[in-house]
Amino acid sequence: MIHSDSNVIVVDWGTTNFRAFLLDGANSLIDSVEANVGLLSVTDGNFASALESVLKKWLPEYMNFPIVFAGMVGSAKGWHNVDYIPSPASASDLSKELFVFNLPWEQMAAIVPGVCHTSAVGKDVMRGEEIQIFGLSQVLSSDNFDAVFPGTHSKHVTYQNNRIVQFGTYMTGEIFSLLVDHSILGKGIESSATFKEAAFLKGADDALDGQLSNRLFLARTHMLFNSISNDEVADYLSGMLIAHELQSKIGKNLVFVGSENLNRRYEIASHHLDIQSTSVDGNACFVAGISEIVNQLRQKGSTSLV
Repeated sequence: MIHSDSNVIVVDWGTTNFRAFLLDGANSLIDSVEANVGLLSVTDGNFASALESVLKKWLPEYMNFPIVFAGMVGSAKGWHNVDYIPSPASASDLSKELFVFNLPWEQMAAIVPGVCHTSAVGKDVMRGEEIQIFGLSQVLSSDNFDAVFPGTHSKHVTYQNNRIVQFGTYMTGEIFSLLVDHSILGKGIESSATFKEAAFLKGADDALDGQLSNRLFLARTHMLFNSISNDEVADYLSGMLIAHELQSKIGKNLVFVGSENLNRRYEIASHHLDIQSTSVDGNACFVAGISEIVNQLRQKGSTSLV
């Protein structure tokens, strides 16, 4: 079992990022580490070796503690493929369906399942954000809210009565990367060390008629005719894509959960669109959310983890 007074390592292991947190018996944060050992960098399925390479440098006594994982580590391309839990889903629902396995050093570990939502147009999935959602509920002291998780694949989540009831994925970050790095719009542009807010808001304004594939080409013509400078193109495109993503949320009150830099961009765009919003740190939400699942394991006296 996870003893009430034992330390626990919790890990958010995604496609490109790895974050580990050491919690004490009261689930207070002792220490944390981040590393560039996302799933894409793990070769030949050597997840245990990748995990050890980080933990042994950070926490020499890591073999003594149970580990709870969340994120893409539980996907078909991860360490173990863990089935999704259908929405509506609560933290208790996820804790009942943990995938438990032995680590090579004989300590036991568990992977938290992701969540699947079925809408009128098809299915959507998340892994990792569900943990942050449960943590956000504690941070806000609320069981009803709308949250947005900016990132490569931005998630819009509706949380009601302590359950994830619906969500959708927006490929905003990936589209931005493709446009800047692999399209004519980004060809020959310069990067800027400073955020070009005027260009960002110009892009936001140009996005609002809904004709995105047409309006994107303005990034090139604006530059050709000196409406924006070479080093403003990236922020112009960022503003256009984020505003296009958020325009369906006009009239809602949103919480942005993520890194400070991305949250800031989404805050600026939302205020420009007259959307009420606030921001919360993603790491804090993850720790609070995974702690709820660890607590349930402690309280149940589960024999799954030792």
